Amino acid sequence: MFARLSKKGQITLPAEVRRLLKLRPGARVRFVLEENAVRLLPVEGGIESLKGAVKVDAPQDFKAARHRAMEERSREEASRA
Repeated sequence: MFARLSKKGQITLPAEVRRLLKLRPGARVRFVLEENAVRLLPVEGGIESLKGAVKVDAPQDFKAARHRAMEERSREEASRA
């Protein structure tokens, strides 16, 4: 199976590869560099794909959680210095 590289460095993935990896338009892929080769892997969504993965009992205050995480990281960095 072959593909041609365009002047912009782009290729079209053959339909057989798209079907095998279940890739749809707009899908993201990852290139894994190996010694003399490259592997192409599908990326399983972004952070959006995690929506609903963690069950919670009440509404969450993400602003406060982010603030606590930033404070904790700041303390960790200060303790290393």
